[in-house]
Amino acid sequence: MKKIRFKKITNNPLQKRYLFVIILAMAVPLVIMAGCLYYLIFQLMAEQLGIPESIAYNLFPVVNQVNTILLIALPPVIIVLFALGLVLSHRLIGPLNRLENDLKQIAEGDYSIRLAMRKDDDLKPIANAINIIIDKLEKKSDS
Repeated sequence: MKKIRFKKITNNPLQKRYLFVIILAMAVPLVIMAGCLYYLIFQLMAEQLGIPESIAYNLFPVVNQVNTILLIALPPVIIVLFALGLVLSHRLIGPLNRLENDLKQIAEGDYSIRLAMRKDDDLKPIANAINIIIDKLEKKSDS
């Protein structure tokens, strides 16, 4: 039976940087889009329609309601972005950590190690190429 790992955060500083970049790449466009929509809905509507001040004051409850909805919806969005970033960073860092550990063992002279990656890992072609090199090194050390 396969051992399933649930540890998504590693001590690798690369994962923290990668996670930061992923979250930033998702959050910045989201904030810009939300800000533009917010501006478009309230500012331009008031300017273009020429809403008098007395009517604009009646719109404040609507603005407050939209603000409340945004405050309620924003934390789950941030949590989902963080979780998605964590999963994506783990898909890269997990195989890199495994690759690093296996290469350390190989460097110590243990040529029986073969790099094993999951079938959908992006680093699988690199692991296969390293396995070919290990095979050649093992044959040379045997002869």
